[in-house]
Parts: sequence; structure tokens; C-alpha cells
Amino acid sequence: MNSLLKSMILITAITACGDSPSAPKPSSLDAALQATADAEQLQITDISVPFERLAQAPAQLQTLNRAIEKGPAAVYVMRYFDDTLRHTLHVFVIGDTKRVYVRLSAAPYEDVTREQHDIHTARYEEKEKSLILETPAGVIRLGPQDVTPVGA
Repeated sequence: MNSLLKSMILITAITACGDSPSAPKPSSLDAALQATADAEQLQITDISVPFERLAQAPAQLQTLNRAIEKGPAAVYVMRYFDDTLRHTLHVFVIGDTKRVYVRLSAAPYEDVTREQHDIHTARYEEKEKSLILETPAGVIRLGPQDVTPVGA
């Protein structure tokens, strides 16, 4: 019985040390965000909307639209994660001469992916409560469901 107990403890210890699904390390996404801000020499402004305040998402999207149109210059970020453990940062690089949308994303066991588009025009559509970005690759629509984390 004593050897059986030792074996069970050993098996438990070994499996506890193994890889288990977990959320992507926020530090990898945050490092990519910081690298973007450093490259542009701009400060990061986090305008994320917590799940508990979903009703504030349209106002934050409007704030973002105004920033895209008139500044001030900064790297704006809206954080999103879902129940698949994928984390996404919607990053808007607003400088004196350029407007860029960057989507940084990662899930467990994945490297950070980066998608970047120049913003030709941006507008907030009240009826759909969405920020609409026109880019060389097409139209990107971001609504409250795209920028508010899923509640745990």
C-alpha cells in the first residue's frame, strides 16, 4: 500500500508539471504592444471596456473614432478575450501623419500574430454602434462584442 501511495503521488507530481492549457501569457501580447509604442515613440492609452461595463463600449468606440480623426497622438488599445482563451489587442497607432490599425492576437501554444492596416477613413455608425475602418484591405467593423471581454 505504501508503494501504491508513493506511485500515485509521483504520477500526480509529474502530470502537475506538464503543460496544461492556459491563457496566453499576457506578457507576450504586452511586449508586442510595447514594441509598437516604442517604434512610434508614442505613449500607450488603454481604453478597454471590462465585461461588467459592456454598455460603455459604444462610448469608447466613439472616443476612439474622435482620436483617429483629431488625435491626440498615442497608441490606443482595447483588450479582448473570449472563452477559447484567445486574447486580442485592438491597437490604434495615431500619429501626426499616420493612422494604423494593428490586431495582435494569441491563444495557448501559439505565437503572437500581427495584422496591420493603414486607416484611410474611420466613422462611428450609431445605428450599429460600430466603428467602421476603411483600409486598403477592405472594411473592418468593430462593435461592442468585438472589444469587450467575455465574462468569466
